[in-house]
Amino acid sequence: MEVHHHSHNPKKWKEYLTEFLMLFLAVSMGFIAENLREKHIENERSEELMHAFINDVKENQKQLDSLIINNQRLSYYYDSMVFDNGFGKRQIDLIKLSDDLDFKMYRFINKKTIFEQMKSSGALRYIQDKEILKSMLRYEENADYAERVSMDNETDHYNNRFRATIDEILPLSFYIYKSESNLKTLTKMNSLVNPGRYENYKIYGAEIKKDLENTKFTKEQVNKLAKAWHFRRERLVFGLRYQIQLQQQGKELLSLIEQKYSH
Repeated sequence: MEVHHHSHNPKKWKEYLTEFLMLFLAVSMGFIAENLREKHIENERSEELMHAFINDVKENQKQLDSLIINNQRLSYYYDSMVFDNGFGKRQIDLIKLSDDLDFKMYRFINKKTIFEQMKSSGALRYIQDKEILKSMLRYEENADYAERVSMDNETDHYNNRFRATIDEILPLSFYIYKSESNLKTLTKMNSLVNPGRYENYKIYGAEIKKDLENTKFTKEQVNKLAKAWHFRRERLVFGLRYQIQLQQQGKELLSLIEQKYSH
């Protein structure tokens, strides 16, 4: 039985080269397509995160708008008190002071949820514009500092120095006194958290008011109160500087980002 062998002509080197180039081109095109796809995904993710970051900055701006107005009002109020009590009249109208004095603290809390997400996930690398990235980093650094000044330094001074000083001097009646207009504006929540306050005040209101009218301070006590107003104002002004600077920086950052991510 005869076996027939089929003869194959060997490929020429040009054919091998052509096949290699075609394979190389196919693999390269695959890499290019994958890189383009990843780049497109990164760009989309970058825009999504930047729009969310813009919303966080805008929330900070709203917070700063209100904070600056209130702290400027308090700064002006305490400045007037310093001169009135420290260099003007030597007695204090405690009824008027009880009505006017604002014990609230207006503090800044940096809204940075998206920035922290971008930082922890490595998404900051998606931001190709280096000027925007640097501006974001500077903004967050200053916002964190403004928060520390507001939450830590000011709170510590308010609780441990300001309130400690005035609480030592002002009588109990000062804190309990309510004007007729304030009594009328007591809310349902007030009656729930202070269920006996209104009834007790109806019984002792006249004595509370009389105690305020009869309380007189020594020169030393008035000077201590004037110094308390002064240092309260000083701390407010210290925080205000950073709040106003951060507000301006936020405006500039929003303008810079929205120029690129406005669509």
